[in-house]
Amino acid sequence: MRESINPLLTHALTSGIVALIFFFVHKLWTRLKSLPLPPSPRGDPIIGHLRFMPTRYEEEVYKAWGDEVDSDIISLKVPGQVIIVLNSAYHANELFNKRSSIYSDRPQIHMIASPRLTGWGKGAAVSRYGEHWKAQRKYMHDALGNKTAAKFWPIIEQDARFTARRFLDNLSSEDIFSEMYRMTGSSILSAVYGYSTTSADDPILKLVQVGLSGFIKAAVPTNFMVNYFPFLEVIPSWFPGAGWKRLAETWRQDKENMINVPYEWAKQQMASGTAPPSIVNTLLTNLRGKSSESPELAPRMEEQEDPLKWAVGSLFAAGSETSASAILVALIAMIHYPDVQAKAKQELDNLLGGERLPSLRDRDSLPYMRNVVKEALRWRSVLPGGE
Repeated sequence: MRESINPLLTHALTSGIVALIFFFVHKLWTRLKSLPLPPSPRGDPIIGHLRFMPTRYEEEVYKAWGDEVDSDIISLKVPGQVIIVLNSAYHANELFNKRSSIYSDRPQIHMIASPRLTGWGKGAAVSRYGEHWKAQRKYMHDALGNKTAAKFWPIIEQDARFTARRFLDNLSSEDIFSEMYRMTGSSILSAVYGYSTTSADDPILKLVQVGLSGFIKAAVPTNFMVNYFPFLEVIPSWFPGAGWKRLAETWRQDKENMINVPYEWAKQQMASGTAPPSIVNTLLTNLRGKSSESPELAPRMEEQEDPLKWAVGSLFAAGSETSASAILVALIAMIHYPDVQAKAKQELDNLLGGERLPSLRDRDSLPYMRNVVKEALRWRSVLPGGE
């Protein structure tokens, strides 16, 4: 008869195996943590660089720190995470383009990403790599292709000419940016949702301004301690000192309005049969066509729509204010460099002969003007892009 194994021996062997596993895991973790980091400016014990993290003009501070340690790549330590800063377009291209398969994810700013806070985690600019992000990317690719974009040239030209007429009506200098914002916002609203506007006070344009304002404030990591200590998100909004939580609730509602209101408006127009051509109209019609061809997709229609809604909302949010800022920069450049302005005007006069206004179809015949636009975008970039 086989003798039973001593229970004490069994427990001893099990404990020994578990101890060995923990030992090797600890050794591996210690080794990974000890891998060398890029150079780092001087920080504090325990909290690292938390006290020195910039709340504005981050690019200037990061560049100064890079110069201090003589490196285009630097590391910063704050409680709970290590931040790697790339100070050159070369290194950004090497990592994010050439090695995108391993660096394509995005860091998460808790105030932005958490659904308990502002809930921007599904936005195209901050979404984690995954199925939702890949679906958004496909929708954006379909929406921004050359053939699709050319369909909306008449809208852009119409808004530009309407703005030119308003300038001739002695628009005050204080109203220039708001008018540029109206022009770009109107073009994007028309292209994306089929919604037209003629006023800078249009309610949907206002929704975008308010929503983006909250996003920009929430996106600065050093503005909120919850970005370093995520467990703080469970603090109730009524708790003393939790004003930041009440801000997050307000900004979350502003985000919901910005993403949902124009999208639902476009869907209502489609349902009533009065929807003008738009990106939403095209993409949603295609999606519904696929669902009708594949009955198994029909119950998941809302799930399928979600990345579409976020993709078009991100297009609208990203394009309106940055486009207005870029046009304003180009105007300022022409004031600073009147000789360049004169050459550009001469090229226009030579082509058009004073008989008509320029069209987007004239771009290939205006090489100097095209280069002026590119140089203005480089001269004072409205987004960080390196040199």
